[in-house]
Amino acid sequence: MSRLKAPQRKKQIIDVATRIFARHGYNAATTHAIAEAAGVTEPILYRHFKGKQDMFVAITRQMSRQTLSHWQELIAGEPSPEKQIRLIAREFPHHQQRLADAYNVIHGALATSHDRKVTGVLREHYARTEEFFISIIRRGQEAGQFRKDLDPTVPAWQLINVGIGFSMVSLNLPQADHFSPTKAIEFILRAMKA
Repeated sequence: MSRLKAPQRKKQIIDVATRIFARHGYNAATTHAIAEAAGVTEPILYRHFKGKQDMFVAITRQMSRQTLSHWQELIAGEPSPEKQIRLIAREFPHHQQRLADAYNVIHGALATSHDRKVTGVLREHYARTEEFFISIIRRGQEAGQFRKDLDPTVPAWQLINVGIGFSMVSLNLPQADHFSPTKAIEFILRAMKA
């Protein structure tokens, strides 16, 4: 393999680690397998990451940034909070497919890992996602689209849970494609209506 500059090598290792974690799960993946698949030695891998925890943290933060940036761009021209949520719901299956390995990594770790660093970065990701949806819901409350008596945390987590459920099922049971996150989001939106 040709010599890559440090940032390129780090990105390459992250890409490979994402595939390995997605296929084998965080707990079963080894730094040896990641290094071998990346075409580097473990000492080279350790120049960039302290271990697989650090790789997982990097994968999660990268996926979190990509997701929230994508959603911000998607809703930027839409002033209606209700329509913003619909845009995200409609686009989510395509977005999730683009980041399928990263979503598999995160949801696999969410279901199986007891590692503090791993659960800490997962909490960080979901806190950012919660904050994102709460801000949309509050704007909808201020605009009179959503009920003012509603605690925005509740529908924010309903939206998050629809995304988690859809991702886990569609990525692992593709034949169960009759579930529509758009319909589930419409159900939540009807309950939020002012």
